[in-house]
This record gives sequence, structure tokens and C-alpha cells, in this order.
Amino acid sequence: MAEATSQSFFAKIAPFVRPLRLQLLIALALTGVISVVMMIPPLLTRSMINDVIVAGQSERLPAIIILFVVTGILSVAASFFQLMTMAYVGQAFVMRVRCAVYQHMLRLSMGFFSRESTGKLVNRLMGDSSVLQQMVTGTSLQIFSDLICAVFAITATFFINWRLAIPLYLLVFIFALNYQIKIDKLRRLTRGQRSAEDRVASGVQNRLSANLTVKTYGAEARENRVFQGQSALSLDLARESQVATANFSLNTGLLRDLGYVFIFFIGCALVLEGTANYGDVTAFLYYAMLLLWPAVRFSQLAQQLQDVKISADRLFEILDEQPQVVSRPGAITPPRVRGDVTLEGVTFAYVPDKPVLKGIDLQVKAGETVALVGPTGCGKTTILSLLMRLYDVTGGSLRVDGTDVRDYELGNLRRHYGIVLQEPLLFTVSIAENIRYGRQSATLKQVEFAARIAEIHKEILELPRGYDSVVGDRDVQLSVGQKQRLAIARAILADPAILIMDEATSALDTNSERAIQVALDRFLTGRTAFIVAHRLSTIRNADKIVLLDGGRIVECGNHDTLVAMPGGRYRQLYETHAGAGMISDEG
Repeated sequence: MAEATSQSFFAKIAPFVRPLRLQLLIALALTGVISVVMMIPPLLTRSMINDVIVAGQSERLPAIIILFVVTGILSVAASFFQLMTMAYVGQAFVMRVRCAVYQHMLRLSMGFFSRESTGKLVNRLMGDSSVLQQMVTGTSLQIFSDLICAVFAITATFFINWRLAIPLYLLVFIFALNYQIKIDKLRRLTRGQRSAEDRVASGVQNRLSANLTVKTYGAEARENRVFQGQSALSLDLARESQVATANFSLNTGLLRDLGYVFIFFIGCALVLEGTANYGDVTAFLYYAMLLLWPAVRFSQLAQQLQDVKISADRLFEILDEQPQVVSRPGAITPPRVRGDVTLEGVTFAYVPDKPVLKGIDLQVKAGETVALVGPTGCGKTTILSLLMRLYDVTGGSLRVDGTDVRDYELGNLRRHYGIVLQEPLLFTVSIAENIRYGRQSATLKQVEFAARIAEIHKEILELPRGYDSVVGDRDVQLSVGQKQRLAIARAILADPAILIMDEATSALDTNSERAIQVALDRFLTGRTAFIVAHRLSTIRNADKIVLLDGGRIVECGNHDTLVAMPGGRYRQLYETHAGAGMISDEG
């Protein structure tokens, strides 16, 4: 199982490493050179003792000194080029991983984002990818170097003195056994620590995004206690993980020191017996350290290796996630749709066996404006989500221009929509870029035209840099109503065949809402519109008013028709709330 897991791990990272294989091979070759050069000094020391000092062959001394100098220079030069190469490889690798994960996340369906918090995903995208970088830079090179040193040291020690080699190999086996005993605990503690860090990141993201609510209710102290509690749990898990790592490292260090002393005294005994000479024992002890130090380093790398493995697992959990909403093979891509929309027996459930929509039948002709009203949770926003194919219907069919939305190419389908949500979503770029987000080729005149329709043009010109002002800058603090009008301008500029507005004018005052409504009436000519609203002024002008309750259509018709129905639900709502000009969700 472990072997299969390792193979799966390396198979998954291979596509990211493959484009960098030439640079990585150069770095590994330089690492091999460095490792081999490190093996030469013990042999030179052995020759110095046996040949120069003991045998008195002083003519060999200049050559030995030159070789010492050459190996030092060669080692430094190879190390420099190795570091330069791996710096490039590491940065290129982490960029490829991040781009792949981010691109894949953008393709995932809304169901995925409803399960995973933004803070958790950001923590994985930025943090885990950096940890994974260690594997193709420092960690991989260190392991490769240690393997070369270990192979060379095992071979050299056997030929120098096989009697001393036997206890050395036994010590290496004990190192491996110690690692096998400790590694499962290290892996479990590391995974727990990383999960705790995810929870902290998710909590921070959630509370900072809801900062207004926190301040409104004076909950700063409570939220600070929650953060401290989550951080303390993460700290406890981190401390426990570090204690386990330190325990493993100390055990390994103790084995190394005791083993070295043991081998040293055996070597001395062999010298006294005359079965070994000083140069052989000195070189053997040097090679023994080159064999034992990798074992010690490996214990230090064990935590890093677990971090790398867990980070890779967490990233590949995202990459292995498959989008639930995808384009079918041979999907059609019309240049523009008319806007006829048909819902026939549509059912939908976010959670199995808990339907949100229960047999919705609705016919909307191109150019009609449809207002969806009803209590919270009745399915208004769900219908809009299905229309844009953020989710697929559970049962029945939803057709645009007579074609099931599942038969359209997904990106092409969504390009026919313009959307304005209750909470305006703007990016930290210029106002002009925000407006032309759905139509990148739009000229500044077209951007200004859309802003005029959305009643925001004059206010943009009053900003320090006009349309070049960056949303979120210190000098550009927009009100909620201004942000909403920018979102409306963005939807208008996209020139959609179908416009979707979910409480789009809820943050506007009555005068602004009335001005925008007049402009939108002109803009919506020939376009289909779905509007979720509570203001009667918006609802009563719709061609169709669809009253939903419990996932079903209760009533459907225009304002005059529904008001004329004796005992009708919409009539009751209208008579109850007409004075306020607003239909309550609880109505």
C-alpha cells in the first residue's frame, strides 16, 4: 500500500516537474559532483597518514595538498551553480502548481465552494504549494546527496576493513527500525496540525469579511477569544508535533553518538591487534560519519517529508475534485440566444431527499421580464442558479430557446447572461476594468454609456482619477449603493440576452432606484429579465410575477391579473404591504 501511495504521489507531481527536468537533471548532476568530491578527502587523509607520515614518502605531499585545494574549489563552484539552478527550479515549480490548482478551482462547481471555505482554499493554494516546493529543491537534493554518500561510504568501509563494517551496517539497520516505529505518529500529528491551521485561516477570513457585523454587535472581544482559542489549539498540536519530532531526532542523535564511540573503540582495538593501521581507521571513521550523518539528517528531514506529503495530499484533494457541471461532448455554441426560457417539471435538491424545487413549470418568452417573489427559502435564487447552470437540475428540464441548458457549451451559455447580485462583488482594479469585466473589448465610451444608464457616471468623474480610480484604494471608498450601480453598469455593458437581478436595487435610495428603473426599462427592450425583488415599484412592472412558496409556483401572472384574483396570495401581500412599498419575506 505504501509503495502504491508513493507511486501515485510521484505520478501526480510528474506533470509539474517534467517541463523542468533538464534544469533538475543539471542540479542533480551538480549534487552528484559535490557528493563525490566530499568522498575524496578521507582517501587523501588516509594516504597522508599511511604514506607520508608513517612510510616517510614526503614526495607525495605536494600532490596531496594540491588535490585538497582542487577538491575544495570544485566543491564551492559546483555548490554555487547548484543553488542558482535550484532557486529557478523551485520558483518555477511552485508557480506551475499554484496556477494549475487555481485554474482547476475556477472550473469547479458551486457545490464545491459551498462546502469549502475561502480561507481554507487560500491556505492550501499559497501555503501548501510553498511546502511542496521543498521536495524538488532542498529536500530532494539532500536525499540524493545522502544516497550517493551512503552508497560510496558503504562500499569504501567494506573494502577498508570488513570487520569494522559489520557493526556499522548493524547500526544503520537500527536507524531504519527507529524511523519505521516513529513515522506513523509524526504523520498523524502533522496532519492534525495542518487541519487546525485550516480552521484558523477559515475563521479569520470569515470574521474579517463580516467585520461590519462584528462591530455592529460589539463582538470584538468575543471574536478575539474565539481566535485565541483556535490559535491555542493549533499551537498545542504544533507543539505536540515538534515534541515528537525532537524526540525522534534526539533518539537518532543518541544512536549516532553511541555507535560512533563503539566503532571508534573497535577500530582502536584492531590497531592494537595489528589487523588495521592508523590511516585505515581514520578514513573508516570519516566514512562512518558520512554514513551516520545522513541517517541523522533524515530524522530531521522526516518532519519536512511529512509536511511535503501532507501538503501534496491536500493540494491533490483539490485537483482530484471533479466539477459536477461540465459541458457535454459536442455542446452547441450559438453566437447569441433569443431569450426564450422554459422550465418543465424542474426539481432540485442541494442535499439528497431534501428538495428545494418541486416540479416547477414556467414559460418565459424572449423579451419578457419575470419577477420572482416569495418567502425566504422558497427557491427564488435557486431558479436563477439553475438558469445560469451553476447547478444542474435534479429532475425535469430547463431550456433556453428550446435547447436544454445542459446541451450548451458552458462558457458560451453564461456569456449570454448579465447578473447583478444583492451583494455587489467588485475587484481591486480600476473602475473602468470593473465595468468592462464581462466585455474586455469595450471602449471607454461604451463603459461611460453603461455607467450613465446605471446612474453612476457623474459620481465616477468626481473621483480623483475618474474611471482610472482603483476600487479599494485609500482615496476611493465607495458606498454600497455606488458599488451596486457599478455592478449594474457591468451587467449592462456585457450586452446580455438574459439579465438576472437578485435584489439588485435593494441598496439604492428611492430616487436612484426610480432613475435606474427608467433606464433599465429602455435597456431591457428585447431582452429577457429575471428579477428577484421586494419593492412593489419593481415587481408591478414585470410581464410575469411568479409567486413561490415551499418550492412550488403558487400563482403566476402580471400585477393586474394577480391583484384581481379574489383571495389570491399576491393580492393579500399587495394589500398588506402597499403602504410600505415593499413586500416582506415573511409575508
